[in-house]
Amino acid sequence: MADSIDGNVLAAKSLAKFGVQHMFGVVGIPVTSLATRSVSLGIRFIAFHNEQSAGYAASAYGYLTGRPGILLTVSGPGCVHGLAGLSNSAANTWPMVMISGSSDQSDAGRGDFQELDQIQAVKPFSKFSAKATKITEIPNCVAQVLNWALLGRPGGCYLDLPTDVLHQKVSLSEAENLIAEAAEKIFNSGNQLNQIRIQDNGLVSEAAALLKNAARPLVVIGKGAAYARAEAALKKLVETTGIPFLPTPMGKGVLPDTHDLAATAARSLAIENCDVALVVGASHQNGPRM
Repeated sequence: MADSIDGNVLAAKSLAKFGVQHMFGVVGIPVTSLATRSVSLGIRFIAFHNEQSAGYAASAYGYLTGRPGILLTVSGPGCVHGLAGLSNSAANTWPMVMISGSSDQSDAGRGDFQELDQIQAVKPFSKFSAKATKITEIPNCVAQVLNWALLGRPGGCYLDLPTDVLHQKVSLSEAENLIAEAAEKIFNSGNQLNQIRIQDNGLVSEAAALLKNAARPLVVIGKGAAYARAEAALKKLVETTGIPFLPTPMGKGVLPDTHDLAATAARSLAIENCDVALVVGASHQNGPRM
């Protein structure tokens, strides 16, 4: 096909178009070309001796930058080795995306090279997983996992790219259209993935009533408040109500420890004696999984 590109190039173009600047991982079959194409498009590839170290680096990158850290692994054992980093992101709510090559779909169940049901393998640690079953699905899948890694409570997501899909081809013009459509659908449309909604206004009223009637209320500030850049809203809350606050280790800095209402110096006493605690930014809801 004249002026055509394969799935490796399309995946690399999608990553670059959607703002990925760094990638961590270990190259090998079937993702060597994906890494090479990504580098050619300006994405810096940082190579490691094993996927576990690369995964931890990708998760730390997500924490430090607020952008999804990208981990690239080979199929089978490479995917399994990357689970340490994905688990770290899930536990700490750090945005990360693990991208793994996988065995040829046509050989599923026949003992293909390093064959593994990787979608099931990553399920306990992945906030959202996507698998491109044909080349035209790649841009949308890339956009989805990047979006979900940051949606609501950040976490680790997974993208599965089968060998046969990476070898399929589309015309360059179709590739550009697919990337543009994915960007419009996921990042620019204002759809439900990009909206944070209060699910139950009754619970908000109930929480307000509890705080109003509390004798020794306390506001606990979690890392989610830092991710949401909720400094102004929380400052207004504590100063209007006079409720003391206590940051978690990763919520420090949202409000200064030198604030008159900071309970940092009496952490144990504040927790032990409060009768109502409002915890901001420490939700346990990860969102749906595939």
